[in-house]
Amino acid sequence: MKNLTKVLVLMTVVFVSYNATAQFGAKGGLGISSLLIKDNDDNLTAEFGNAGFSFHVGAGYEIDFNDQLSFEPGMLFTQKKSSFDLNNLVTFNFTYLEMPLNMKFYFIDLDGDIRLYGLGGGSLGFLLSAKRDNTKLNIGSKTNDDLKALDMGINFGAGAQFFEALNVDLSASIGVTNLSNDVRNGLKNKNSVIRLTVTYQFGG
Repeated sequence: MKNLTKVLVLMTVVFVSYNATAQFGAKGGLGISSLLIKDNDDNLTAEFGNAGFSFHVGAGYEIDFNDQLSFEPGMLFTQKKSSFDLNNLVTFNFTYLEMPLNMKFYFIDLDGDIRLYGLGGGSLGFLLSAKRDNTKLNIGSKTNDDLKALDMGINFGAGAQFFEALNVDLSASIGVTNLSNDVRNGLKNKNSVIRLTVTYQFGG
């Protein structure tokens, strides 16, 4: 996974240095996040889990290859929350620094400077902090650490661009990394989120 991370970061650097029309954008939005906790015997998320509030702020850099296709790497500070009804309510809070890497395809131009697009790609997430209620969870790669630091996800969604500057999109980021270092009995922890994002772009 470390090698894959290096490849993705290198690809981003190459794309950013590519001589093409590009726009910087400020991003912000809200979402609904969900933490998967399951093993070979139980699925706590399906039985007791509740989706939680998420928010994100950051920036993106959209690089146009032609009138329809572009690539947008970004950097987001995001918080995700989930809870479980285990006799008492147990709440998990995660703080991430995320790097979404999305391709965008503009497929319809409407009257009034409105363009519809689809997006898809992947994301790298670096877990900065994690808490179960008020208890801090250990982050690292050792077996006695609660959670891994590196997270990866698959992104997909759709949106609209207004007046070549304002973008509004609804997207999902599905976690594919098992964050748990303890994999006994098939234990899996994965973070996913559905987001509404507003981006205002400059330049181009």
